Amino acid sequence: MKCPPEAEKLSLRSLLWRSHHPARSAAFLLAGAISLSAWSARAVVHVFVTDSHGVPWIQYRFDGGETVRAFALDVSVDYGQIIGVSNYFTGLSTATARGYGVFPASFRDNVTVSSGSNATWNAVGYSPLAVPADAPGGTLPGLGSSGVTLEFGALWDPTVAAAMPPASGTLCSLQLSRPATVSVTANSIRGGIVLSPPDVAVTSAFAGALVGPAINDISCTNGTVTVLFQDGELETAASLNGPWTGTGNRAGTLVESLGTSTAKFYRVHNH
Repeated sequence: MKCPPEAEKLSLRSLLWRSHHPARSAAFLLAGAISLSAWSARAVVHVFVTDSHGVPWIQYRFDGGETVRAFALDVSVDYGQIIGVSNYFTGLSTATARGYGVFPASFRDNVTVSSGSNATWNAVGYSPLAVPADAPGGTLPGLGSSGVTLEFGALWDPTVAAAMPPASGTLCSLQLSRPATVSVTANSIRGGIVLSPPDVAVTSAFAGALVGPAINDISCTNGTVTVLFQDGELETAASLNGPWTGTGNRAGTLVESLGTSTAKFYRVHNH
């Protein structure tokens, strides 16, 4: 896709402006960029973490008829480290490939614009990771730590309705060093969530998730124990030190009689 000439100029101007004013909020990130004609008083945007086989995915959904222009998010874990970010869209949002593929700081540092809207979106190092040095007091440390700040923006041709980013989807996935609760919230210093048009009031809702092999709940009623678990095979042992025996159950729920056993331990193992 090739944006209209004026849209190209405005889009690149806003990106270059952001690269020279890195501590400014994402509210100005794409302030000069193309915008939609639809308008309403308020929109609701949900950003949440889902667990898929031990992999955390950062996803979004918005209601109210508006489109999100940019996300600035802080993602953190309560244990271990975030060691990778992947499965993100790159480039302009078009009718054939829609998404949030403009990452301001990384665009500045890694992408070369050859002509018009033609750019090296597949450049090595191009990712949604914000650069801590741009705003030291408002950016999480990054990979290899317990938190990262992510920036996602979108540019599209306003004359092509099908080019708008979808109303729900995935922003990226993360790689963790160990199972953890993953939390996500807006990075207000970088603008948080910006709608198109940017002056529309937005209500944001954020939800984290426990990711990785874990026991979620154990209950006992009338001699029957129910174990709720995720992301692996449930194993049992008579002692905390083992030996551990696999149950063959990966379904997420185990219901069994306590029998005459004086003690029984459970754990989840992701082979």
